[in-house]
Amino acid sequence: MLKKLVGKLFGFEREIDALREQVSALRWDSTFGMWTREAFQQLCQVMPRGNRVIAFIDIDDVHGMNDRWGYEEVNQRIKDAFSVYFRRSDIVARWFSGDEIVILFDSGTEGAVHKLEQLKTSAERRDITFVHEVGEWQVGREAIEETIHRLATSVQAQKAEKKKE
Repeated sequence: MLKKLVGKLFGFEREIDALREQVSALRWDSTFGMWTREAFQQLCQVMPRGNRVIAFIDIDDVHGMNDRWGYEEVNQRIKDAFSVYFRRSDIVARWFSGDEIVILFDSGTEGAVHKLEQLKTSAERRDITFVHEVGEWQVGREAIEETIHRLATSVQAQKAEKKKE
């Protein structure tokens, strides 16, 4: 109470509100139209216990696409590809950079796989391909980072196999 009064008297409250808005804006990556990694991790911290389905996606050849089409075009294509309808309760976020994306589904594995097929079709229309892995996250029993690491390791192995072919 005293803190708010002092904040109002000295004008700090407005500055604090402006900073809160900036922090909130930084949680959303408008370039790709999805959450940031930090926001994703915060959202996962408040998940109720239980099992959730998660996908790790690694977009193929982002550097080559950047060379061919330019950064802005690639960013727009990724954003467009991921603009397929997701449930409001699904969480889509960049993980490391623009080519690694995670999705926490509010559905079972079957629904997640179906949505990934739609996403793959949407990406292919924009000349984008990706490798993905779907797994289960045991909320409250395993850190989200551990689950994603396990899925990312599987994706890396898949990509290594593709290179051998």
